Amino acid sequence: MKELEVIPDVLKEPPKELLKLSFENELEIEEGKVYTPTELKFPPKLEWNADPGTFYTIVMLSPDAPSRENPIYRSWLHWLVVNVPGIDVAKGQAISEYYGPLPPKDSGLCRYVVLVYQQSEKLDIEEKKMDLKNAEDHSNFDVERFTQKYDMSDPLAGNVFQSKWDDYVPELMKMLYDVSE
Repeated sequence: MKELEVIPDVLKEPPKELLKLSFENELEIEEGKVYTPTELKFPPKLEWNADPGTFYTIVMLSPDAPSRENPIYRSWLHWLVVNVPGIDVAKGQAISEYYGPLPPKDSGLCRYVVLVYQQSEKLDIEEKKMDLKNAEDHSNFDVERFTQKYDMSDPLAGNVFQSKWDDYVPELMKMLYDVSE
């Protein structure tokens, strides 16, 4: 995370452990590597050293929206799930459904960070569910302010990968989110 400058762009300190991300077709994410939007279009399976009796929050964001050179929408929120019991993300409360990487054309390599935060208890969340088609809901998400608001400490686990635009991005945007580039 330091090598890709996630520290200090997103976090002050790295998470305590590496988060294991597995996408379709058993694709396991290697920290810092580059993947296509097509490979990452559906939510990953997550694994970390979780306590089944504890609740967690999952955050995925891109500090590079729309590009690393011009991150005016930093940090773009791609996924936010709270009250995850143990590692069972499907049983958590989705504030923002998974929005896979869809970097704009000519944006170059964009970083994507997935973080797990331990909650002190099951949360009563004030935030409304976000619409995938509403850019305002997703741009400039302040993960530090969010985690402080709900009394979460530093991230327990995390991973970072990169992606860049490919010819399939416009089709994915239309098919998955009914939006155009």
